[in-house]
Amino acid sequence: MKTLHNTIFTTLIVVISVSAPAYSQANAKVLSAGIGFSDYSQPFQAKIGLGIGPVSEYEGSGKYGAIALPLVDIRKPGAYFLKGASINTNDGLASAGLTIFHFSYSKGSDHRLQFEIGPFVRAYGGRDETDSEVLSGLGDIDRSAGIGGFMEFSAGSWLAYVTMTPQDVGDDKEGNLATFDIEYTTSNKDGLKLSTGLSTSWADDDYMQGYFGVTNAQATQSRLSRFDSKAGLKDVGFQVKASYTLSPRWSLEGQAGYWRLLNDAADSPVVKDEGSVDQVRGLVGFSYQF
Repeated sequence: MKTLHNTIFTTLIVVISVSAPAYSQANAKVLSAGIGFSDYSQPFQAKIGLGIGPVSEYEGSGKYGAIALPLVDIRKPGAYFLKGASINTNDGLASAGLTIFHFSYSKGSDHRLQFEIGPFVRAYGGRDETDSEVLSGLGDIDRSAGIGGFMEFSAGSWLAYVTMTPQDVGDDKEGNLATFDIEYTTSNKDGLKLSTGLSTSWADDDYMQGYFGVTNAQATQSRLSRFDSKAGLKDVGFQVKASYTLSPRWSLEGQAGYWRLLNDAADSPVVKDEGSVDQVRGLVGFSYQF
């Protein structure tokens, strides 16, 4: 498989090794950069499951309902990944990425620093005006998928990544959403894995108007006043994820997070008059690892 990856996807691999005679091979420093998969790609990993928890009726709503979310994490680190939904609405329904350029620095068998960039696809669930009485008259935003890009940087237990993808925002328009996340992950010998992270997102004019704006026509058909929503930071949040190993295959999963809407997203009548800038979400479920 490694040979196939190198043949199809790798057009340039540069590896520089520097080691002093006094050091053993385990202390060798390696700098690697290239187009295609990382030359130290780790084994294939797959985990699927199901979680249930409270989610707001729409982003910015003050009312909540229970929802079931598929827990999917399929990846070959340094090569590709496929992820399912999470309690962070910016993650959409599912996303996938493929590494086309990588840069890494390692010392011995420990890979300390890694940077990856590549194309990224994300599917979004849209929004129906029947999701809440507040949305009545605003029209539907169809489900869609957009192709964009991602950048990921990891250093030890730290992981930071940026994504940007377009999506349908109603009225035959597309809007762009950029996300930034940073996470710290730790684990212990008892099988508990804990991740804490901060996130924020930025959206352009079309995205903000589609989800948080109210046109004259919409104002006439709904109980909301006209509102023009402009580009800017949409939200900021804090999230905790926990996974506890029950057996070699099964794990107990939990997620909890808080997000606060910002700028025009917070000032929108969809949120300010009828909803809440404070968004709390969580889930509990089980996963199976292949």
